[in-house]
Amino acid sequence: MAIGASQSRQVIYTHSFPSPIGTLHAAVDRLGRVLGLGFMPISRTPAGVELEENKYACGELEYQLQEYFAGEREEFTVEIHLDGTGFQKTVWNRLMKIGFGETMAYGEVARKIGNRDAARAVGNAVAINPVALLVPCHRVVPAGGGIGNYARRSLDHNEGRRIKRYLLDLESGQRKLSV
Repeated sequence: MAIGASQSRQVIYTHSFPSPIGTLHAAVDRLGRVLGLGFMPISRTPAGVELEENKYACGELEYQLQEYFAGEREEFTVEIHLDGTGFQKTVWNRLMKIGFGETMAYGEVARKIGNRDAARAVGNAVAINPVALLVPCHRVVPAGGGIGNYARRSLDHNEGRRIKRYLLDLESGQRKLSV
């Protein structure tokens, strides 16, 4: 996971914790805003930014994720700070409007953001989502059927699909607590 260069904080707090879909790696700023959540630890930071392991700074995020995986939470209330291009932020903000248990095709996301011909660009923005689960990229699926890929930049193809299926099943009520 890379944290963008526009990050103005001097310290980023990190914490890794187990989940039913594997170890998750979180990064928050001093204000507790989530900067990153994914399957890989932070790999790059801007010059002058220090990383500090701090499970307490990431505690509310971890707690809300535990509730989500237990089937007790459908919406996250932690604040997110998204760092990306204007287009990427538009896509990520639109993804956060896809309801719990719902899915949307890449082309439909493109239409919803007013750029009906941008399905491939939407797919690229989805692929580099810095805050997995909170920005629910797992809810975006191919128009032609199937579930598509998930976290291809950090997970093996089959593992990504297994995790995406798990998340979609969890949200549709077909899976609770177990892997």
